[in-house]
Amino acid sequence: MSEPSPESFEPSGPIASIGDGLTRACQAIAALALLCIVIINGANVVARYFFAKPFPWAEEAMIMFMILGVFTGAIAVTWRNIHIRIDTFVERSSIPVQRIIRIAATLASMAVLFIVAWSSYGIVRLLFEYGQTTDALEFPMWIPQSFVTIGLVVIAILMFTRLVLTKARA
Repeated sequence: MSEPSPESFEPSGPIASIGDGLTRACQAIAALALLCIVIINGANVVARYFFAKPFPWAEEAMIMFMILGVFTGAIAVTWRNIHIRIDTFVERSSIPVQRIIRIAATLASMAVLFIVAWSSYGIVRLLFEYGQTTDALEFPMWIPQSFVTIGLVVIAILMFTRLVLTKARA
């Protein structure tokens, strides 16, 4: 019988419980964001075609909810380790090689996430300093942009946490 793959281990313990709770909260936020998009879009269709008065702010609001939904959903996907990947060659490797490849891939992904998050933080800071708002809603632009920054940082932290917890169990 062969040794189980490092990917088959699921984190457990108090830290894993926090990750699971965060995942459930993020899924609820993503679902609510999607529900808001559907409601706004449906109401806008009725307003446009039945009353000839569409909501000028609908597209902006839906985009903000979409950003929120995407990044909270990505947090949940990361913790549950169910993102799409092509790992045919990794799975055909020996268990020690699989571990090395997965550790290297996780560290490389974290590095990219932190670099992009740092750039995103710079944009958020500028939007906040300049008081930039959206055209129709006049909503502060730094808030939806911060969903990106926060999402990327949380994803990187969760990747590291899964890596450490999985390594401890292996």
